[in-house]
Amino acid sequence: MFRQDVFEEEIKTFSESANCEAMLADKQYSDFLRGSSVSDQDAMNREKVYSEVMSRYDDLKEAYKSFSGYAEIPLLSNQYFNATMASYVRSFAGFLSIERSMDQPTALLWYNDLLGVVDNRVVLPNLGKENLEGINARWQSQTSLLNGKNIVSTGKKLIPGSIKIQLIHALDPQHPISIEDDRNGNLLAPAGILKENADGAISVDYNTGLIIFTLGDGYTYADTDVYVVSGYEDVAGDPAFGQLTGPGNNRFKVDMKNIVVTAEPDMLVGENNLMAVAAAQKAIGMNPQEVTGQKLTELYTKLVNQKLARGIIKIAQGNTITIPMATYMTQFTDYNSRLDAFQADLVNVDTQMAKNTMKATKATAYLVGEGMGNWFRKLRNTGNWTDNTESTYINDLLGYYNGIPVLRHTDVGYNQGYAVHKTPGGEMAPLMRGIYLPLTNSPIIGNYNNPSQFASGIYYQEANEPIFPELIVKFEVND
Repeated sequence: MFRQDVFEEEIKTFSESANCEAMLADKQYSDFLRGSSVSDQDAMNREKVYSEVMSRYDDLKEAYKSFSGYAEIPLLSNQYFNATMASYVRSFAGFLSIERSMDQPTALLWYNDLLGVVDNRVVLPNLGKENLEGINARWQSQTSLLNGKNIVSTGKKLIPGSIKIQLIHALDPQHPISIEDDRNGNLLAPAGILKENADGAISVDYNTGLIIFTLGDGYTYADTDVYVVSGYEDVAGDPAFGQLTGPGNNRFKVDMKNIVVTAEPDMLVGENNLMAVAAAQKAIGMNPQEVTGQKLTELYTKLVNQKLARGIIKIAQGNTITIPMATYMTQFTDYNSRLDAFQADLVNVDTQMAKNTMKATKATAYLVGEGMGNWFRKLRNTGNWTDNTESTYINDLLGYYNGIPVLRHTDVGYNQGYAVHKTPGGEMAPLMRGIYLPLTNSPIIGNYNNPSQFASGIYYQEANEPIFPELIVKFEVND
């Protein structure tokens, strides 16, 4: 027998945050979460995000009271909570994006670049090629040799005794002439190679970094001769030689940057008819309203996957790497040799990713079209492929290539694929998925023009934004 007091107590006591903690503690759910993450650390980060999202979910219940039909909401609260948590681990989000809880509709994602103090050059970017030139205290340069006075302006405070000059004859480059400083500003060379500077200028000024030398009559000069000068900068600023005139290239600062991410509200609405619901319930013992709710949450997961797949396709940059399977199929009559050639070319994809980012040395997931997915599945014969036996839909986790998840989606070109890297700790990925309002069921609303009709739905507010295109490499098969 239905008791209103028990029902109302259930309304008051159901807590999304408490149930979220209980679900995260469940081994089966934890296994699902770990399976859709790139590492244990990534799974832990996602757990924290989901806990934050659900803790705000409790606060939203106060707003529900302004809706008519508020009493009907908790009838499905448990169902929608379970569907929400399930969609988080069944979508592509864990493989292709970093997930963040948004406490406002617009959020900032922060990242850091390391810059040089002298010229603001990017020395260590968050992603991309490093610039390590001129950082060490030791420096070296090569210049064309002049038949007379040569001036080297290093702009550095020099350590006495560290200056070395090599005069390289174009006709005899294997036997350069070596010159060194004597710690007192003079340059020591074999007899006749150098002569005193005409204006009496000091040969080495350690404080200003100026080096001057003039060729003597004992050196046979040619127009294509060069010299190499090297030395050490006094980065420590020894007080015996005064103060540094400016910062050196060994000084750096962190430049904090951010990416703005905006969450967009959306809703999926399911419409029903009371007479159809009653008839179906009497005929087959099933409530179409509940089926509609389940289908809406399934549709939500598919929409998330589609947004993520299209985001990857949209922001991919650089040249597409082609795997010439048509050539391999003519070169190799043995089936396994063709598969080996396919796998060998996947190494080129990883190498290209490493060149783009300097940090991401391999793919952590592949997003592929139908034809590319077939090539991966054919690797079953090599022992490097494992099918996802729980896959129930074409756009799903297809399986694992050497432990790397392969995701198939029909929005990707038939013979195309995208190698994606997500850092082991989940700090960086090609996309960001921000969750502001989790999947939430709306009240049941009647149609005043037709009392037998009613509608309910689910609403949510989230962001799916591209942030790091460097973490994507596009490849295709030519078969």
